[in-house]
Amino acid sequence: MPLKTQFQIVESSTKITEPITKFGSQPVWISQPYWPLCPEIDEQMLFLAQISLDPKLFPNSNDTMVYIFFSEKCEPIYDEAIVTVIQTSENVTLDDNFSYVSKAIGRVIYEVDDNFQVIYKEYKVVLEPIEDEEIISIEEMYRIYELDYDTGFQFSKPELAGNKIGGQPLYMKSLTNIAEGFNSEEWLLLLQLAPTQGFWDNLQPNFYPFHMELGEFGILTVLISSDYKRTKSYIQYP
Repeated sequence: MPLKTQFQIVESSTKITEPITKFGSQPVWISQPYWPLCPEIDEQMLFLAQISLDPKLFPNSNDTMVYIFFSEKCEPIYDEAIVTVIQTSENVTLDDNFSYVSKAIGRVIYEVDDNFQVIYKEYKVVLEPIEDEEIISIEEMYRIYELDYDTGFQFSKPELAGNKIGGQPLYMKSLTNIAEGFNSEEWLLLLQLAPTQGFWDNLQPNFYPFHMELGEFGILTVLISSDYKRTKSYIQYP
């Protein structure tokens, strides 16, 4: 059984300067910085999060950090708009499909208040205890009810939902052509941003506090290869 830890995203009252898992503000680089550029407009992408690989969840990961960026110019966001930079103290792994600038700081995620003013915040990650997660076949993983303004979409296996690192990812794409990575031991779940009780909550995302255009019902899934050198990202919709 895979191991997982669920987490909450909570605003940090102090600046985070250590290479730990967090969302927002500027990344804490452990090696030379490489900031990806949006292919469409040749400007820095938005920094979303950095994930410090816990060796209990990712054996032999050797203090690997994964920095996650996305392009806000895509609406809704698409799979290829998520880019990761994988670092150890000695090595950096980049996606050759993108260009980078050697800048330590850049554009970051934000909130939008009731007056549509941008507010920048930094978020710590409150981790729950690591636990086993039962492997469930993709075919039995989810069921979608008719969209309802009160109940929304409901998962048949809500134990797979939620914000988590490790474990088995939710899968909501075609069962006739299963996306690569969801059915292979070669790929591990690095990050999942998903609701726990269906999708609908006063028309607002109920699983992250910052602004991130995933459409009304998008789930972000980032997978990492078992050798910690590659990632795959998916935006899933029912």
